[in-house]
Amino acid sequence: MRISTSWNHQLGLNAMLDQQSKLSETQLKLSSGKKYLSPAENAVAATSMIDLNHNIKENEQYQVNIGAARQRLDLEESGLDNAGSVLHRIRELTVQGLNDSNTATNRKQIAMEIDELNKQLLSIANTKNANGEYIYSGYKTDQAAFTDTPAYAYQGDANQRSIAIGPTRQVTDGDPGESVFGSIQVAPLTAGSISNVFQAVAQISADLKANTPNKNSLNDIDTALVRFDTIRASAGARLNALDDQENLNADYILDNKSTASDIGDLDYAEALSKFNLQQISLQAAQQAFTKVQNLSLFNYIS
Repeated sequence: MRISTSWNHQLGLNAMLDQQSKLSETQLKLSSGKKYLSPAENAVAATSMIDLNHNIKENEQYQVNIGAARQRLDLEESGLDNAGSVLHRIRELTVQGLNDSNTATNRKQIAMEIDELNKQLLSIANTKNANGEYIYSGYKTDQAAFTDTPAYAYQGDANQRSIAIGPTRQVTDGDPGESVFGSIQVAPLTAGSISNVFQAVAQISADLKANTPNKNSLNDIDTALVRFDTIRASAGARLNALDDQENLNADYILDNKSTASDIGDLDYAEALSKFNLQQISLQAAQQAFTKVQNLSLFNYIS
């Protein structure tokens, strides 16, 4: 079989181009840190990487949701703590006002302090989070939960927002205002059977100003305090659930990232060794090509 000079030339050129291509591919892998540059190199690994990355992103979103829920529940829990302190002070003033040694003037002075404390309670009920959302308004987060003009009224709804914090786990990130501060009732109101804390405190103030304090008002305050404690305990339990799920999600993300790294990350030691061998092979191909080009019968004719 006769092999022409042009064929020899093409064979040598193809050998060099093949080595250059392999070297270039290895360089790209070293630059990117990826074991595979395209799915075609390993279809099974590519499919696994897609699934793993999906799992990672999904659980990272759960972590974001947990952060948002924690912000609202922390705000609710601290708000109820403050509301409880305010209401305890109102109770102390109510007991003081019930004392028969008080004059009508004394009771009006006590009522004035109670009015200010009631404003403080209302401010807590209309707390906003960092996003400007009213946390006690249910789904109507753009509206203040309660108003005192012209009378106390609830402007939110009875809904609770559920947030996914895991593949099969959700948590409510707050409580509607009427379940926390009591339902608004229509007048006439009777001390001892008033559900809404603002109306109950307002009734105490009115009775003190009229110099006719009613000991049954203490029952309304005590009922509100129990409700505050119950909701606060519920918020605390949900915060604990967030902490537990956050740890589970973090472990799951770490496991998936570790597996993804095993599948898709480049072994630099192996790649560098391969790169060096490919450089040697390319140099050998280049030298062989040069020698072949110099081969000619005229070189050996003296």
